[in-house]
Amino acid sequence: MKPAILILLLLLPAAGAADPVPQRPVDALAEAWQALAGSRPDLALPQFERLGAQGRRDPRAVRFGTALSLLAQPIDLPNRVEKARALLAVLAGDGTDDLALGARFYLARLAEFQSAPPDPMKAAVIFQQLIAEHGESVWGQAALPRLAILLLYTPAGPADPAKRVAAVEPLIASARQPSEAVELHLIIADAIFHYRLPDAGALPHLLAAEQAGVLDAATRADVLVQIGEIARLTGNPAQAARHYQAFLAEYPRDARQYPVRQRLAALDGAKPAP
Repeated sequence: MKPAILILLLLLPAAGAADPVPQRPVDALAEAWQALAGSRPDLALPQFERLGAQGRRDPRAVRFGTALSLLAQPIDLPNRVEKARALLAVLAGDGTDDLALGARFYLARLAEFQSAPPDPMKAAVIFQQLIAEHGESVWGQAALPRLAILLLYTPAGPADPAKRVAAVEPLIASARQPSEAVELHLIIADAIFHYRLPDAGALPHLLAAEQAGVLDAATRADVLVQIGEIARLTGNPAQAARHYQAFLAEYPRDARQYPVRQRLAALDGAKPAP
């Protein structure tokens, strides 16, 4: 799933070049968002509450910021979840702009984690609606990995593990950026390993993730080794060799160099490298 803080940053005004002294007047709303995006909800919450009491500008943005600031507070703050849920419910019901969609997203997250008991089915329904009705939005895209995890690991999905995987795979077509698609491919591959389904089912997902070219270095290393192992175990030595060789060339200091060299040498029928 994308971290919430990245979504918050999308709502902030674009930063320009540094201004010479004297600086422009501080925008109180932007300052509150910056505090929240900077992991200082203790500073953000009173700022949003003060703006809400003044009621002079952007009341819906202020309401949304207040709700997220409440959710980011320590868990011992009285009624923080109930207050946030009430604010989000109002936003979700009075529009279809980014703030309303964001409110729906966080209502789903509250159903997923902050209900007593958690309600993964309710969360899944909200995520499914966001994807179906507003799939191009940042919130529709953010809902994709959340829905995938719910379908794979909670009662929101089918009982049979293979059917869980089959229910999630169509979500890949809704991803609008390579990074979103790759996240889904990796989530699905992990679920196949988790449920001990045939490893061959994970191979096309790992190949798609590797070929997209957007993996960070650590994840790419893992994926190259996983592809090599699955290809070896499923009788495709040429494919295994290609990915073992890519791993050895790209990650010369990785602790897996020796066992991967042994695997590669065994494929060639040669003595394992020292």
